[in-house]
Amino acid sequence: MTVAEKADGNGSVQIGIYVFDPASKTLCRGGEDPVRLEDKVALLLELLHAREGDVVSRDEIVAAVWDGRAVSEQTVPVAISKLRKALAEPTGEKPYIETVPKRGYRLRPTRAVEPTSPARGLMWVVSVAALLLIAIGLFWSRDDLSVTPPVAAEKPGIILTLKDIRAPSGKDADVKRAIALSELASYYLSRVPEVLVIRHWWNFDAPDPTGGIFTRYGEDTPVYLIKGTLIDEGGKQLVLLSLSVPLKEEVIWSGAFDAGGTAESYFTLLAGMIEKVGVPNQALAEAGARELNVDQDFWHGRYMAQLSNQGAAKNALADLKHLLAENPDHVMAKNSLAALAARWPDLVADAPVSVTRVAGDHLSAVDEASLYLFRERDAARAREALEEALTLAPGDHYALSLLAEAQASAGDVQAALASYEKAMRLAPFARAYGARYEAIQNHGAN
Repeated sequence: MTVAEKADGNGSVQIGIYVFDPASKTLCRGGEDPVRLEDKVALLLELLHAREGDVVSRDEIVAAVWDGRAVSEQTVPVAISKLRKALAEPTGEKPYIETVPKRGYRLRPTRAVEPTSPARGLMWVVSVAALLLIAIGLFWSRDDLSVTPPVAAEKPGIILTLKDIRAPSGKDADVKRAIALSELASYYLSRVPEVLVIRHWWNFDAPDPTGGIFTRYGEDTPVYLIKGTLIDEGGKQLVLLSLSVPLKEEVIWSGAFDAGGTAESYFTLLAGMIEKVGVPNQALAEAGARELNVDQDFWHGRYMAQLSNQGAAKNALADLKHLLAENPDHVMAKNSLAALAARWPDLVADAPVSVTRVAGDHLSAVDEASLYLFRERDAARAREALEEALTLAPGDHYALSLLAEAQASAGDVQAALASYEKAMRLAPFARAYGARYEAIQNHGAN
């Protein structure tokens, strides 16, 4: 959503002594004639205003203003310079736009210093109120966790924070593909030993995902941030990935994956990435041993099913049905559909009634556990299947959430809370996990 969409009914926003109209890309001071900004400069001002007071990195600017395309090192500084000239401050005043060394740029919080008419003042108040309400709505409506309990966890060897791949085009098909590729990356990384993968589900308005990690584990914790962007390049879709060290803001690896490629080539790329943090080849080979396909419907369906609400389950059902209509023998899709039917029996009809276990595959163990837990009400067998799954993929947050439900079903409230704490540590913005944690904490296993 752009600033123009967030602003008041007239589309204007106040920036210090200036009024900015994103729709017409004009900047006006007092009674002076409006000045039209270059398109990219206007988009840059929209972005900085939307993040007023926050540091916005070069990568974020390129992703939002230039749609993630490759640009020269001087492109962003030149645009910033043009914007500073347009937002000229009175002599001796601090500039509106501040450079934060090695981090990015920030529009400092401002307020008008010239008298305004009653109508203009009311417009400004309405604009600010609208921005606040929309900001609250963004955080409330997404899969964020409003109350995260403190987690007393052992310090992991390596922490990877994975932000879901962005699709700057905003097209439904691109967003779906980006989610599917994020889920496939999460599948692979959750199986890598000695690595804690923290998944940030589709929440780009959230703070830096590394924020609370150093508070919990200390600044000597080896933490890395993975980011990706889906772009069109010469008629081909590519995923541009980067691995960085957040404390140093240093990119230590970057790579590109053909979005139409194989899972094997995707895993090979990811293996090369995390070799940079000292994970041995043998561990990588074991983690990616199974042959998988980049089935967009399947991985998007898994993602939706894991959101653990009925609306998302309907989307998951549509994905799996579509895939099975084209490939009726898709074992993993049939397993997932059986698990979905067990959890949402009123939603899913004509689904398989059993799961085909696949040696070395933790997803089939998770799906089988869903049948035991939700259809057969056999918490003991569900726990056995989930413990097996977590042996194969210790970083699977959904498996941990199901383990918590099995423990709660068996009356082991403290163990259930501990499992949900682990799940929330791995997926901090999974709102359903937070809701269930609170429910179990307040009402026990009921």
